[in-house]
Formats: sequence, C-alpha cells, structure tokens
Amino acid sequence: MNKKSSFEKQLTQLSLVASLPLFIFLIFMMVYAEISTPLILLTILISSITIIFCHAKIHQISSYQFRSICNLLDAMIQGDYSLRARSSEGDSALNELVDSVNSLAKRLTKQRIESIESQFLLQTVIKHIDVATIALNSKNKLVFINPAAKKLLQFSSHTTEEVTLKQLEQLNLFKAGESKVMNLTFGQQQGKFNVHMEEFREAGKQHKLLFLTDVSSLLRIEERNAWQSLVRVISHEINNSLAPIASISETLKRLMSRQHNIEVHKENLVDGLTIIAQRTNNLKDFVNSYKQIAQLPEPKKSNIYILELLNKIIPLYQNSHIDIQTKDDMALFIDPVQIEQVLINLIKNAVESIKSTHKEGKIEVSWQVVQDRFQLLIKDQGAGISNPDNLFVPFYTTKKQGSGIGLVLCRQILEVHSGRLSLSNCTDQSGCLATVELPLS
Repeated sequence: MNKKSSFEKQLTQLSLVASLPLFIFLIFMMVYAEISTPLILLTILISSITIIFCHAKIHQISSYQFRSICNLLDAMIQGDYSLRARSSEGDSALNELVDSVNSLAKRLTKQRIESIESQFLLQTVIKHIDVATIALNSKNKLVFINPAAKKLLQFSSHTTEEVTLKQLEQLNLFKAGESKVMNLTFGQQQGKFNVHMEEFREAGKQHKLLFLTDVSSLLRIEERNAWQSLVRVISHEINNSLAPIASISETLKRLMSRQHNIEVHKENLVDGLTIIAQRTNNLKDFVNSYKQIAQLPEPKKSNIYILELLNKIIPLYQNSHIDIQTKDDMALFIDPVQIEQVLINLIKNAVESIKSTHKEGKIEVSWQVVQDRFQLLIKDQGAGISNPDNLFVPFYTTKKQGSGIGLVLCRQILEVHSGRLSLSNCTDQSGCLATVELPLS
C-alpha cells in the first residue's frame, strides 16, 4: 500500500509539476533555435538553482507554519495556554487560522481560571461545612472524604480503609436521591442522622456521594422547645382550674367546720360545689381536647367535589354573607369528614372575626390551581390576626370561649393529606386570608 506524502511535500510536488514543463519547453526552444551551448548550460544551471531554492523555501515555510501551530496545540493539550501564534502581514487565510487558535487559547485560559476558582471555592465549602461528605466508586472504595466525615468516622492516617468502609455498610441499601433520618452508630458515637445519597459519574464510571448530617442536637432543641410550650400551656390551664378549686375548697371547709350554721350556708355550699364540678369538667374537656389532636386517625380518602363539600357547610351559617366566587367545580382525593372539619373551623373563625367588629362583612371563598397544587382561599372582612406568632400554638386562644385547638387540628389534618395551611392579614383591607393547599391527586 502506498504511503501518502505529507501535506508540505504535496505542495512542493505541485509547484514542481507547475514549473518543470516550462523549464523543459524553454531548453527545447533554445536547442531548436541553435543558441550557443554555453548559454544553454548557463540557463539550465540558473533555472535549476532557482527552482530548487523556491521549492525548498515552500517546503520550509509550510513546514514551519504547520509545526508552529501543531506545537501550540500540543502545549494546549498539555495544559499550557500561555503560548500564542504570530500572524504575518498579507497572509489572510493563515492569519484567520492563527487568530482562531489564539482565541481558543484565550478562551481555554479563562475557563481554566474560572474552573480553578470554582474548585477552590467548592473545596473551601466542603472543608468547613459540618455535613459529612463521602464519595465511593462503583467498587465501594473511598474516593473522597471531607474533614467532617473524617471526624465522624474517626478517620486518621492509622485507620485502614476497610475499617471505615465497615462503618458505612449500614448505608449500602440507600438508593440515588433517597433521604432518610435514622439512628446510626459510628465507633463510640451514636445519634440521629439525616442521610442523603446521590450518584455522579467520573471518567465514565458510576460513583456514590453520601451526605450525613447529625440532627440529634437540632431535634433535641426542637423537642425541648415543644415540651416547654406544652408544659407552659398545660400548667396554665391546670392552674386556672385548680386555683379556684383550692380556694373554694378552703372556704367550704371553714363553713363545714361551723356545724351549727350549715343550714344558713347551704346555698353557699351548693354554689361552691357547683363551681368545683364546673372547673373539673372544664379540666376534663381540656384533656379530651389534647387527646383529639394527639390521636388523629388516618384519613379515609375518596374523590369528592369541592362545591359539594361547601354546599354542606354554608347552610350552617345562614345569618352570614358567604360568597362562593369560583364556579368551576373540582374533584379532590381527600377524607371528606376531616376536610369538612377544616373548612368548618376556618369559616367559623371568619364569621366570629366579623362579629367581633360589630359591622357588616362578607366571606369570599374561591379556589385555583397553582403549580399542580389546589389552593382554596377563604377571605373575610373581620378584625384580622392580632398575634400571628401564636396561631398554631396548642390551646392558645384570644377568644373568651375558645379552646385553642381549632387551627392546630386543621393544620394536622392538612399535613396528613400532604397539604398546608397558612393565614395572613389582608393587605388591601381589614380581615384575614386563609389558604388551604392540597395536592391534586
């Protein structure tokens, strides 16, 4: 098989093919014209030297330009983007090639600087965050481990990789994108960790990336705050009931000690015992209310139309002006009994808020779909929210006859439906806007 000549040799050969016929024709005409032999030999010598020089120069220049650009590209392949090719005057086509190569070198230089800066920033973040980050290859071998992970796994220069990997065996069943809070043990340390696993590719091979966050302290803080709020509310309610019971009991005790005046104080004894019974029943109702929000049953879902649900509730408030603004009906996969209780509580709050202003006002009910989520809006013209920070604190209420569990129960019901409840004061007028958000399916 014939080996193909290099590009610069092909240029030289083409120039020779173009010049040799003229040279041979010139010598033939000189011989034919019987010009003197010395002149013919001199012409042959000068022409041969000129042809050889020109073709050698063509080969040299083309080889130099190609090798220069090749060396520049080789340097870029090796990661050196500092070299630049030099353009020549008049060589428009060659200058375009040189300019393109130089532009490529500049762009690669800029991208390399940006990449180095991004990597430095990423390394700094990974080094200082308290989230343990561990990368494993397809064979479950350690590829990367940040300082937080080293501290968690008690990893050091004396620790073998097998010991470290053995501690991670409890996470082998995790799949890509999965997150879970679970109890884990690493050496002598035990606690609750939020575990998240992702996958990435490097050099065409699959790798796993584990993120371990110790949430034990955060959960303890939240648990302590919840207990403090619960104890504060429960102690307040119990003291409100026990204080009058204790006071009235002391009074009745003194009256009973005066046995000769029992008939005279009979009415006071009956009133005192009535108050004790009333406060005891109130305390019992309080405990039952706590059980109601602590033991919410699982929802029994079915397809229910929202207009059908509202048409059952609105007749309960015949003396109130309730306006349904949206006419397009929608079906939702919900527990009708639980969601009905949510709507009753919210509409009842709106009615009572309007009554507290001693003015005429209406309640507007509408719904819409936002980002594949159903939103029901209940807007009233009442007094608005006076203390938004305590809206969902159990047993906290600003009403004289309120139990303080209505909104808490509503939020719990919506959360087991993967929904959400939010309340805010209206910005354009007085009143409150309650937003019930539910999934479409």
